[in-house]
Amino acid sequence: EAQATALPIVDRDTTKVFRRELQRSDQYFKFGKTQMDGAMKELQTVSGSEMVTKLRKNGFRLTIGDVTFVLAESYGFCWGVERAVAMAYEARNFFPDKNIWVSNEIIHNPLVNESLSNMGMKFVPPTSDGGKDYSGVTKGDVVILPAFGASIDEMALLKERNVQIVDTTCPWVSKVWQSVEKSKEKGHTAIIHGKYDHEETVATMSFAKKYLVLKNMEEAEYVANYILTGENREELMQKFAKAMPKDFDPDTDLDKVGVANQTTMLKGETELIGKLFERVMIKKHGPQEINNHFVSFNTICDATQERQDAMYKMFGAEYEAPSSQLYAELEGEQVGVSLKSAANQEKLSSKSMEDELRGAAAVAADDDAPQRVDLCIVVGGYNSSNTTHLLEIAEEEKVPGYHIDCAERIGRGGPLNTIEHKPLSTLPAQAMMDEGLEVTENFLPEGPVVVGITSGASTPDNVVGEVLEKILAAKGIKAELEYSTVRSRARSTFCDVAPEFARQAAAAAERMAWRAKRFPAWGASSDSLA
Repeated sequence: EAQATALPIVDRDTTKVFRRELQRSDQYFKFGKTQMDGAMKELQTVSGSEMVTKLRKNGFRLTIGDVTFVLAESYGFCWGVERAVAMAYEARNFFPDKNIWVSNEIIHNPLVNESLSNMGMKFVPPTSDGGKDYSGVTKGDVVILPAFGASIDEMALLKERNVQIVDTTCPWVSKVWQSVEKSKEKGHTAIIHGKYDHEETVATMSFAKKYLVLKNMEEAEYVANYILTGENREELMQKFAKAMPKDFDPDTDLDKVGVANQTTMLKGETELIGKLFERVMIKKHGPQEINNHFVSFNTICDATQERQDAMYKMFGAEYEAPSSQLYAELEGEQVGVSLKSAANQEKLSSKSMEDELRGAAAVAADDDAPQRVDLCIVVGGYNSSNTTHLLEIAEEEKVPGYHIDCAERIGRGGPLNTIEHKPLSTLPAQAMMDEGLEVTENFLPEGPVVVGITSGASTPDNVVGEVLEKILAAKGIKAELEYSTVRSRARSTFCDVAPEFARQAAAAAERMAWRAKRFPAWGASSDSLA
């Protein structure tokens, strides 16, 4: 069994300097703008889909035979993910003879990760205790850091190993790290809206000296009440034991706070959490002292929210922003007091950059709008929580929804009008091992049907295009396309996965099972990964 490699510990007061010096070193490989532009264009030719492009150009609606497809207006690869994948592909082109390792899944999409395996790249094996086995990584190798980043201690290990580092960390994630560094310099504790066992948040925590990770509004209200009352200290310490450093003292470390976030969390909830803690500090210290006790950062990426908003729009519904009774009470007490966090509303826009890459979409006339969709296909990795949230919306809106990770789930091992899919009740680790999946026969009704289509932020367009073609085939319709995106059966697919990638999936499942055992309150959640 693989053994976890012990990581060097970087002094949390020097993380900013350490990372800056690493980025300036010869070990840190940087792609030039021309090189990156070329890599992004090349990725478009590999990951694009003629069918999806037709949908976009037709106002996200397209009728072929008696099937009407409705594509969510925000879907699939976000800009940060697309950039990371393009950099990984370009790394293989630039280092054709080097051993290339990926420190984690490059993104949470099995087909994309499989494609890197097929290019000869290796994934650093996870271990059953939650660590990673770096024993195979040696001097001169190339190591790719994934889109959601890596901890500062992991970077220190790579520096010691004298490897070439290709850092695909999303700039949105890097901006969160910069904000955490600023709050640390001011003596503020970082309140991180995220999931403490998610790779991105693990990395973000490593840049903080004092931090507290809050998963949702309920946990934020719990901590806010503690700041105001100081009650139930032991309960708080036990409740957040895995979400804070060992030397955390809530009575002193929650006196000054700044709010940052895991980029895959919903922006509406992150914004409200920020405003809640600002109101709390105003109540405790007064508005004249707020600058000494609270700092607001603009670290919200809109990609996750955009995809969920588009899902609601496709169903003729609207996203309802979260609410907080405690915030409402504090707002009522502080009438006329303006908030720094409310004024800091400019956000990073992933969608504008995605549209620039894919091309602007046409707007359909209202008269062309189909009736309510009959069913919805959600495409994305089974360990992607942003994809899982999309399926939750379908269930919330009482629309039959099917979460699949590849087109081969349609008609696999049976009639074409059959779909193998992951229900919400099945854990990601199970689904990745083809366990807990359900098979629904005749999922497409006879006669005209309106099919909603969306995909998670780690899903390329060509996978969506393959799904569309398989749906048409199940209805006995052949799409008239210049190039078919459905892959040859001679080519391996994730559904009929190569042994090496199956081993990687098994190792990941072991790690998730360990997490579930150690953190039972979190291990049963489908939100364990994004």
